[in-house]
Amino acid sequence: MSLETEYTNSFLPRAHRIGRITLALAMLLCLVPPLWLSFGLGAFPGVGPILNGFLAIAAFVGILWIVEPVSYFPMLGVCGSYMSFLSGNIGNMRVPVVISCQTAIGAETGSKKAEVAAVIGIAVSVLVNLVFLIALVVIGSALIEAMPDVVALAMKDYTLPALYGAVFVMFFNASPRAYALTGLIVTMLVILSPLPELFGTAAAGVLALLACVIVTWRQRAGARPRGGA
Repeated sequence: MSLETEYTNSFLPRAHRIGRITLALAMLLCLVPPLWLSFGLGAFPGVGPILNGFLAIAAFVGILWIVEPVSYFPMLGVCGSYMSFLSGNIGNMRVPVVISCQTAIGAETGSKKAEVAAVIGIAVSVLVNLVFLIALVVIGSALIEAMPDVVALAMKDYTLPALYGAVFVMFFNASPRAYALTGLIVTMLVILSPLPELFGTAAAGVLALLACVIVTWRQRAGARPRGGA
């Protein structure tokens, strides 16, 4: 049996089976804590807050649920895609590692050699990330406890805004300036309007996202050359 036949008839079906099982188990395990808090301890917040939270998340990263699997699959391959979406940090950690591994061995994107390099690179990155993350959490907790109360309180208050600011700058720099400024201006107009008070913050975020898409689409349509060309 050739390697190509072994890959198609044995490796791929097994990879899909194991990948689907592990992702399904991960999703079920993620639901265990909220289900226990909601129904085991009687802390169910209601459908409204859950829906608002879902809309807030979907308005921010909903488009990535479609874009990321399609754009990353040629680079990660079958096993690499399952491993990456299970471990997370795809764009800022898994993909750079995969690119480095594939470049180091001269593997062409989409080839079997590149897929093997992706699997090995992602596995090593997950282990390294886990080790350093545990160490940083332990050391970070000890450092915060050793700091004065004023400094520790300031770190807790400004850490989340700093993370959101860093993510915003990353996406802003990755987008064309005209589209980024359009999205920023439209979003500010929607958020500063009475819409958040009338419909809620999550609904206002969804409206801002739709408004940005419509304005950007109209800009692109207006920039296209007209005529028979």
